[in-house]
Amino acid sequence: VDKWSIKPSLAEKMVDILIFLNDKDEITTDVIVSHFGYTPTTAKRYLRQLTEFGYLEAHGGNKNRTYTMKAASQ
Repeated sequence: VDKWSIKPSLAEKMVDILIFLNDKDEITTDVIVSHFGYTPTTAKRYLRQLTEFGYLEAHGGNKNRTYTMKAASQ
């Protein structure tokens, strides 16, 4: 299993986050925690994985980090 293989249930949760972010300029971990009910650790993990997969861009340091949708490559 390589690092790009993920469980379907995890993929579904990540898609939910991307759909939620679609009409927002940026989000924080706290927004994901309050909207989806995840623990902060789980929310950070999902956001980190979405960043690693190239869907999100992280901005700022740990305490003030925000995430935006990564601009589509032309």
